[in-house]
Amino acid sequence: MRWWRLLVVPVALMLVVAGGCAVGGGRDGSTQSTAVVVPPATTAATARVDGRLVGMISSDTMATDLARLDPRTLRPLPGGRLKLTGSWPMLAVAPNRSRAVLGNEAGDLTVVDLVHLRQLGAVQTDLPGAAILGWGWVGRSRLLLIGTSQQAATDVLAVDVNARRVVRQQRVGGVVQGYTRLPSGLALLVTPANEIGRARLVVSDANASLGTVTLAEINAGFKQFEDTDGSGPRMEQALPGIAADPAGRHVYVVPGNGPVAEVELASLDVTYHRLAVSASPWQRLTRWWAPPAEAKIISGPSRSALWLGDGQLAVTGYDGSAKGHHREIPSGLELIDTATWTVRRVDRHSSSALLAAGRLLAFGTAFGTGPDGANQGYGLTLYGPGDRQPVHWFGAKQVSWIQVDGDLAYVQLMDANLSDVEGYAVVDLRSRRVLDKGTGTVPELLVPNRR
Repeated sequence: MRWWRLLVVPVALMLVVAGGCAVGGGRDGSTQSTAVVVPPATTAATARVDGRLVGMISSDTMATDLARLDPRTLRPLPGGRLKLTGSWPMLAVAPNRSRAVLGNEAGDLTVVDLVHLRQLGAVQTDLPGAAILGWGWVGRSRLLLIGTSQQAATDVLAVDVNARRVVRQQRVGGVVQGYTRLPSGLALLVTPANEIGRARLVVSDANASLGTVTLAEINAGFKQFEDTDGSGPRMEQALPGIAADPAGRHVYVVPGNGPVAEVELASLDVTYHRLAVSASPWQRLTRWWAPPAEAKIISGPSRSALWLGDGQLAVTGYDGSAKGHHREIPSGLELIDTATWTVRRVDRHSSSALLAAGRLLAFGTAFGTGPDGANQGYGLTLYGPGDRQPVHWFGAKQVSWIQVDGDLAYVQLMDANLSDVEGYAVVDLRSRRVLDKGTGTVPELLVPNRR
């Protein structure tokens, strides 16, 4: 499901790749004057176990080293390290940061004590680490995994981390295109294989027992066509965003166009909502949007959704389009009010966002939209807490990856038109200051996974 992005954007090797729309040479001031109310977090942040940050400081085909890092600079601290043989593309950190579970290409899971940096044991599965699309912790010792090793099927595994065993493995027909975490399980957006068709919502509890409902008004999936002109693969996509409220009562599926599906999880009843555009001066920005064009490599919408709090969904994404070359045009940052089912566009440049420490971080990069197919980065914009004036960093740099630990954000920076990583920055979200900058690739941090 991800291979085509490596062909289109070979420089984007991180977990989060943003698309955006290049309109002019840099970011205009209009985005920064938009107010976004970011409600306070509904739950208190989990306290650290020992106050020391752990990250992967080296990773190759032979070994992965875990070490404690200075949180302000990401430089390794003196002390012991844990060396794990092989590569570990799957990484899930417990919410209380006491343990992490890593998965390798052989399908082995290893449980790591993050307090003492030692291995606790292993779990045998039949899923290579790279085939595990997502995961969610349920309680202190139950881990749910989403496996994509089958071409037309999806596996859901319930793993007892304490007992080091797979409790249950279930298989459902179709391909998972997105998921969201629930307090007691996972909700998966599943589509037909190599087809854009009716989406289904598959809900898993802590024991991998599954419930399914068809989303009759949501079409989703990927469809690949035969290469007829020697230019490479040609695909179409329709990837809705998926989010849940923190209590796990409702799941929302937001397509690139059409109604939003609201699923009541207790009954699996589905309600569809057609969005009205909220009156806003930001409507005038729509005249700058590039129209869709015939796709040569990939076309169609991709969306991501976040529950922002206070009945609001934050939606970002991009639209794949091409006319002679591939382009990714942003959908921008939009807010959906689930009380009135109105939508308001906030930012026309962002195509990715994450919620951390009661703040919304939005960023984007335009691929192939400039002169001669040039790309354009748009840096990072911070909204909140509350209705504070947003702040923008890093100008026209490409933000390719963000990790957050408490009030600190670690931002990978690149030149949007070069494959070389330019370095990273450490941002204090509370003071809104850049604390430090480093060269090279930001280490992968062992912090609780956010989605």
